[in-house]
Amino acid sequence: MGKLGKMLVAAAAVATPASAVDAACWSEAAYKAAQVRELDTMMMVEALRCRKTAANFVHDYNRYVVASRPALLKANADLRTHFAGTVGQKAALNAYDNYMTTVANRYGAGTEGLECADMASIVQAAIATNGSADALYAIAVAANMVPTVASDRCEPGPAGAVTVAARR
Repeated sequence: MGKLGKMLVAAAAVATPASAVDAACWSEAAYKAAQVRELDTMMMVEALRCRKTAANFVHDYNRYVVASRPALLKANADLRTHFAGTVGQKAALNAYDNYMTTVANRYGAGTEGLECADMASIVQAAIATNGSADALYAIAVAANMVPTVASDRCEPGPAGAVTVAARR
């Protein structure tokens, strides 16, 4: 099966949930994980994009990744669990990979309203969390990380509102 065929299968898997209840919503844990991974992905893509500027922060981004590895692994696990519940175990990895590729592609041309120096400051704040999952989540919320999700959240978020919107 060619690359296009695999992409279509993954897209179909995401669009065809195992059950209406599983696909109807994102749990609070999955949504928070998506926010943390959105933040991490934005910083990674921007670090690569900014590496040839005066605000090069690749080294600092790598320090953040090392310090935050347990929190990032947990976020990945929570997202994989979410996708396993919506498409089944077999297609979960493809659905997760497709989701994360979509997130990374949104940041490929830069982040609207943020320059490389701004991103370097966000990475510094992430380093200051010393890998705390709760602190990374707080930064994701402060940075207005709004993951693009195909359905509502199962429970209302902290503010009681359900927001489903594309960041870019």
